[in-house]
Amino acid sequence: MILGIDPGTTGMGYAFLVAADARATIIECGIVDVRASSTAGERLLAISKALDDLIGRHRPAVLAVERLYFNKNAKTAMRVSEARGIALLCGARAGLEIAEYTPQEVKLTVAGHGAADKKAIQAMLPHLVALDAPVTQDNVADAIAIALTHLQRAKFTAAVAAAT
Repeated sequence: MILGIDPGTTGMGYAFLVAADARATIIECGIVDVRASSTAGERLLAISKALDDLIGRHRPAVLAVERLYFNKNAKTAMRVSEARGIALLCGARAGLEIAEYTPQEVKLTVAGHGAADKKAIQAMLPHLVALDAPVTQDNVADAIAIALTHLQRAKFTAAVAAAT
């Protein structure tokens, strides 16, 4: 099972995926909502507690997380990097394999080109993963896409290993 994470400090998207014959299956997905926390430290603590709980319940083997990319807004980039660090810490503490992907790698894998927008990613999800309802939250869609990227990379790596 793969845990995909889209880091954020007010809404961290997460998705648990398992491989299936036709399309991947989502076990659970959602947002770690920490807007009620008043300080940055409290938000990071709430993210940590929520991720530890999710990891404990589902026991994934892999944490796939978006690699931080350049952001014009340094303040936003710093906050996202803090949340990303918490996700990495939780994954490492649980002994998970950790995989990191750039936004361009995720877009290329899911939508076929590295400049895809969020609508293109959301439009592709029903073709790649079994969904009960359309995914409308950007953070959740991104978390699913990150997990799918790892799933595709793992299949490719396994196929190359089997061929050699």
